[in-house]
Amino acid sequence: MATPDAQTIAFESIDGPPPQVFDRMVGVLDSESKLRNLAIVSREGQAAYRVRSYLAAQVVKGRTVIAWVWDVYDRDHERTLRLSGEEPTGKPGRDAWATVDDLVLRKIAQAGFAGLSSMVNGAPDTPPPAGPSPGRTGPAVAEAEPAPTPGNEGITALGYTDH
Repeated sequence: MATPDAQTIAFESIDGPPPQVFDRMVGVLDSESKLRNLAIVSREGQAAYRVRSYLAAQVVKGRTVIAWVWDVYDRDHERTLRLSGEEPTGKPGRDAWATVDDLVLRKIAQAGFAGLSSMVNGAPDTPPPAGPSPGRTGPAVAEAEPAPTPGNEGITALGYTDH
C-alpha cells in the first residue's frame, strides 16, 4: 500500500530570480500543481520527491531568454530526474527579469510539471508526437534526462516545441 506522501512534491528552492519574480513563480507553481492534481507540500514536510529549481535570465541582442532547470530528488536524496528548458520572453529590455510576465512563468511551470507528472505517475518517458500541440502557444521547450546510472549513460528526452 502506498504511503500518504507517495505522490507528494516539495520545492526545496527556486534560485535565480529576484524576489518579485520568485513570489510570482511560487503562485504559478501552486496554481499549476492544483490543475494537475499534484500534491505540493512545504519543504519542511515529508515528500516523495524534492525539487531544486534554477532560473537564469540572459539578454542577447536585445532578446531575453529564461533558462530553467528542475533537479528532482527522491527520499534517499538521489537525483532521479533533471528537467530543463528555455523560454523566450518575447520582449526586448535591458533588465531581463522585468520582461518576465506570468505567461512565461506559466510555460516554465507547465513544461516542468509535465515531465514531473510523467515520472510521479509512472507514464513512459516517450516524447510527444512531433508537430504543434493543440492549445499551446509559443516555443516552450523542455528536456528531461534521467539521473545517470551505471550502464545508462544515454539521455531520454521529453520535449515540447511549437515550431
